Formats: sequence, C-alpha cells, structure tokens
Amino acid sequence: DFVVCFVLLQMSDDELNMSPPGSPTAFDDSSYDDSSLPIGVKKTVLSNGSGWERPKDMYEVQVNITGKYDEIIFDSNESEGRPRTYVVGSGLPCKGLDSTFKGMKRGEKSTVVIDSPHAFGPEGLPDKNVPADVAVTYEVELVDWHKVEDITKAKDKGILVKLLDDGPEWDKPKDHDFSFIRYRGRVVGEDKYFAEEGMGEGTEPLRVKTGSILPSGLLEAVKELKKGSKALVTLKPEHAFGETGIPDKAVPANAAVEYEVELVDVHNVIDASKDGGVLCETLNKVSTEWKKPKETSKCSVSWKAAVAGPGSWASREFENLENRSVVIGSAGSDTVTDGLERALEQLVKGQRAFVSVRSEYAFGEAGLEGKVKAGESVEYQVELHSFEEAPSTYSMSAADKKAYSEKIKETGNTFFKTGQIRRALRRYEVALEPFEYIDNIRDEAEKRAAQEIKAACNLNLAACHDKKGDWSQVVSRCNIVMELPVNHNKARFRRAKAYIQLGRLQEARTDLEALVELDPNDKAVRNGRMN
Repeated sequence: DFVVCFVLLQMSDDELNMSPPGSPTAFDDSSYDDSSLPIGVKKTVLSNGSGWERPKDMYEVQVNITGKYDEIIFDSNESEGRPRTYVVGSGLPCKGLDSTFKGMKRGEKSTVVIDSPHAFGPEGLPDKNVPADVAVTYEVELVDWHKVEDITKAKDKGILVKLLDDGPEWDKPKDHDFSFIRYRGRVVGEDKYFAEEGMGEGTEPLRVKTGSILPSGLLEAVKELKKGSKALVTLKPEHAFGETGIPDKAVPANAAVEYEVELVDVHNVIDASKDGGVLCETLNKVSTEWKKPKETSKCSVSWKAAVAGPGSWASREFENLENRSVVIGSAGSDTVTDGLERALEQLVKGQRAFVSVRSEYAFGEAGLEGKVKAGESVEYQVELHSFEEAPSTYSMSAADKKAYSEKIKETGNTFFKTGQIRRALRRYEVALEPFEYIDNIRDEAEKRAAQEIKAACNLNLAACHDKKGDWSQVVSRCNIVMELPVNHNKARFRRAKAYIQLGRLQEARTDLEALVELDPNDKAVRNGRMN
C-alpha cells in the first residue's frame, strides 16, 4: 500500500487522468452516475463543475434552467436576465429536480431526463401547458448556492442561517470570546432597518462579548459563523423579540426578523484561572509558534497595567514596563502578579493580549501602595517577546528532579508565609508533578526520597486548601499522604479538622483518638479532640 501511494504521489496530473482508449477519464463527470438519483431520473453531465461539495436540503441554489417536453420549451429563465433561485427540498412541483440539484457541483451544466412520475405525473403542469404523463427534459446550470442551516435543536426552522460568504478560518466564537461584528436587522418583509452597527463606510465593527449578543437567536447564529463569514439570519419570534417586540424600534409583537451579519474578527478569551479571575483576550495570532512558557520559564515581556474601571487608560495606568525579564513562579517581584503569570502561560512568542485580573489574582486586600487600592481589579496590555523553555523533568536524573521540586516548593513556602495562598498552591502542584507516579522507581533510596517529597507537597497543598476552606480537598490530599510509608501525624490531624468542618464527626473522632494514642501529651491533638 505504501508503494502504491508513493507512486501515485510521483505521477503528474496527466498521468493520473490517463485511461484506456475509448473509455472516460478517471475524473470525467460526463460518465457521472449519481446513485442517489431515483430510477426514472437520468442525468448527463455536459460541463464539469468545480470542487467536491454538492447542495443539500434547505440550501438555496441559483440556476439557469430550460425545461422541455417533446422538444417543446415550456419553461426558461433566459429572458429573466438572472439565475433563478430554488430552495432544495422545499417541495418543487417537479420532484426529480430536487434530486438533480443535490447531485450537481458548483458551475456544472447537465441535461436531466425525468420520467412522468418524478416530473408532473397525471396532472401535468397546466399553467405551462405541460400535458399529463409525459417525460420532461431540463438543461440545468448550477451557477452557485448558499448553504442554509436550521441551527435550532428542534429543527423547527426557528433560526435559519444562510451563509453568503464562508470565512477562510476555522475560528468560531464562544460565549466568553470577543466578537467583532457588523450587522443590521429588520422585520421580515419590510425595508426599514430597526438596528444597525458597524455598517457605514469607514465604520469600525462592533466589539462585543459574544455571550451578551441579543436577541438570543442572533447570538446562536454568530456562534456558528467562522471568522470572515457573512450570513443572512432569519429568526422566528420566539428566538427574536417574542410577544413584546420592540415598540420604540417599530418591531411589533410576534414578528419574524432577519439580520445581515458579518463576523469580522474573533478574539479568543482564555479563562486562565478556571474561575473567571484571569481572562486573557488574545489580540493576534502567531501561526508559526505553538510552545508556551510554564513554571520557571524566563520570559522577555512588555506590559502596561491599569486599575480596572471607567475613564481613559491613561488616567488609570500605574505601570508601563518594556522588555522586562520575568521568571514564572519566582517570588522576587512585588508587581508581577499571579494573574500576569497565568496570562503569560497562555501566550506564544510574539503574541499580544489584553488581560483582566480580579483582585485576588492581583494585589488582593493588601493593594499596591499608592497605586492600587485594596480589593481593586487590574488590567494589562501585555506582549510576550520571547522566552526560554523550562527544563523538562522527564529527562532529569532522580537527583535533579529532587532539587527542581525542592526549589519550587521553597518558593511556594515563601508565598504561603506572605499570605499568597493561590500562588503557593500552584507552586506545590508544580513541585509535585515529577513525583505523582513513583511506584515503578526501583532504587530504594530514590523511592524513599520521592515518597518524602510527595508527602510534603500534598501536606502543603492540604494546608493551602485549609486556608481556602476547601475541606474536601484537604481530605483528598491527606488521604494520599496516608497511603505513603511516612509519618502520618500531620496528615491525620489536618484530615480530622476537615472532617469536623464537613460534619463527619465519627471519622474525625477516629483520627484524633489514633493521634492521642500515639502521643498522649500532644496538646494540639488533645485540644482538637472532641468530648
């Protein structure tokens, strides 16, 4: 099979199209026999179309068409000066035409002979003087088509998206992304538009958070478009403005509406903290890069920082730094926030972003003296110029892994002592990564060292979750320690405390009694013991 594929790749187009004398070429549509055509419908291709796609039900096709019976022309659009538009699958009087359209490619010209049952049957077509029970012949040129999709779950044609121009990229916006759109809307059947944004010459498109687009049907349609696409969107009332309409915009109750919409651009927004606390809006794409910095990566970065809120950026800006060196995970800077580091981990070399950072990922309740008040959120305009890749732990020796983890754990300890619990938690998670799976370590000394580090990191993670009041996670981390051949006292005590908070009192009693039995003089344990 490999040899056959290789030979085919080396052949020229002419060689690929060679056929025995008298036979059609391999890619000659003049011999095309669409197996989906019903018996009684016979198509002969006169001129090949382009591409491989063919229209489907609900697509709008534009065709030049001439219909005949017994060489008598009964229908033609030649005098109309433009192609005719049909909706595939909409119940054309000549059922065979629907099947024909579905088998054609864009630009194709064909002749199709349709027997009476698939044409006009025993009734004929009186308004065109087509008698009953005759076969008809159509010459059809499929000039173009527009994809039309019903994107409602119920498939009730509540939201119809007619694609006028398919975008060149694959990006589709999600609720949290920013969409740059141009649109205008009107009541179906009317000429006057009741809404318009970004349509004037020289007018910038509207920048909008995708999930806030209204009405709901327009939102669902925009989320189905690719960057660069243009579409006509038709909405039933329940997906538009329902029983209320928009009186001040002359949109009556229970009105169907349609929108012309263009999705000019999409800025993907990454939730870097998984809870909406650090939202990173990428402003450009760098197709040649895919690697991203991570813990211990040394980055060259420029950024501007401002307090979030109303007013111009200049009036809110408190920091403007260029080509600064930032080591992700380092505790050496008071102004490099957790949110900025998390955003950098989402970027590739040469990428720019706008980053919104909630207070707890910025300067928290401490604020930044004279610049950021307690509890204020901040915003960044950031560009990642370059970075040095962090070392891969997979290729490290056991000793190097231990040193790597110990260093990161110590950074976590520094953050923990200064009350930066989220940053400490992240450091402990990273320090733990090389030692998550240690059962296959054969050297006993190395295995023992790995067990100690795994236990220490999980205990520290339990302490972080304790500070956050995440008691289920405290129990989970302590359970991991309890399975290791190390001293269990700290893990048992922290777990007992978490059990109490969770109302699992009998389990807490069991842990505390076990600790008292091990050390009856431990005051901390005795104070934690229930009566």
